[in-house]
Amino acid sequence: MKNVAILVQNLHNGGAERMAANLSIELAKSCRVYLFVFDASNAIYPYGGKLIDLKVPPLEEASASTRAANVVKRVRRLSFLKNKYQIDCTISHMDGANVVNILSRRNDKVICVYHSMPSMCEDDSFKTHALQKFIGTGAHKYICVSKLAEDDMVQNYGLSRKKTGCIYNFADLKKISSRKRIALPEEAEEFYGKHSKVMITAGRLTHMKAQDRLIRILDSIRTGGRDAGLVILGEGDERPLLEELVKELKLEEHVYMPGEVEDPFSYMAAADVFALTSDYEGLPMVLIEAAACEVPVVSVDIPSGPREVLAPESDIHTLIKGRAEYAQYGVLVPSCASDPRRGELSANEELLKKAVIDLMYDEKIREGYIGKSAECAERFSSDRIISQWMEII
Repeated sequence: MKNVAILVQNLHNGGAERMAANLSIELAKSCRVYLFVFDASNAIYPYGGKLIDLKVPPLEEASASTRAANVVKRVRRLSFLKNKYQIDCTISHMDGANVVNILSRRNDKVICVYHSMPSMCEDDSFKTHALQKFIGTGAHKYICVSKLAEDDMVQNYGLSRKKTGCIYNFADLKKISSRKRIALPEEAEEFYGKHSKVMITAGRLTHMKAQDRLIRILDSIRTGGRDAGLVILGEGDERPLLEELVKELKLEEHVYMPGEVEDPFSYMAAADVFALTSDYEGLPMVLIEAAACEVPVVSVDIPSGPREVLAPESDIHTLIKGRAEYAQYGVLVPSCASDPRRGELSANEELLKKAVIDLMYDEKIREGYIGKSAECAERFSSDRIISQWMEII
């Protein structure tokens, strides 16, 4: 058996961290897995293998020299652990962990993973290009989670296709199938029960996720005489601003924000539509999980990910404009990234609103997408994706 290490910042903060934890579970079925975490003090994601807390958390407000010393400490500890456990392959997630993985190399194969769309979330500075070039050349393989992100890494950051690759994130469909049937907490059950229709979204509460758009869309739907509610799963810095908007629009009884929940699947399965409003993504796992929960999906057509999930037979380099696309596995609407975030709904937000209404109230459209949801999710099953990881390992 191979000794495989997985390196990630923490086990509670977002999609990349959750994917690292999921990967540890699946790889532990055929490898000896060691899950190295910079700070495991608030771990909430289930994991596989042996968890080892490096106890070197980030120092966000420290001086440059102190942060550099923190990196050195991480590298030394990880290098020691790689040697101690005779690691054959180390898979790291996100820039900070990727750099430490490369610098702590022993005799292990170094695989780095990038979870977003480079040109959308990185600035165009020399420092950023140098960092991505360092990771891309220093790693044995630099994996992106979508084909479009890999193309972007090659075309805009000068990486060689011999070093890059694309492996989609995966979903544990058996787990989701069982967990989606779990009863909702009493408070959530009460919220769903008092609304005829409920839309849901999930993700960190950050500016780029743009959950405020759905709050404004809900207000417009309700103003138009339809009874609907909105569930927002996740936690983050934008919570105060979202709560302020909810209060401003007098939607306190119609927006439910329970924070981070251990199993989002029962919340998704109970909803009528899942909506993604992000300005950019890597490969949004929530779309796959929503499909696995048999919930119709509408997403903004952004770089990257949603089109590869919902319209896999289309040109992934083309973004829709001026209209909605009722695609193979869900509805795509134009990106709202450059639209105003207050006041009247923009033209693109109106398209998003109409798609939400169609998926909630038009039974023919609803049933069509529900019928295809299992087919959509199956493309991202753990069995299919893990075989690609094992080939690289």
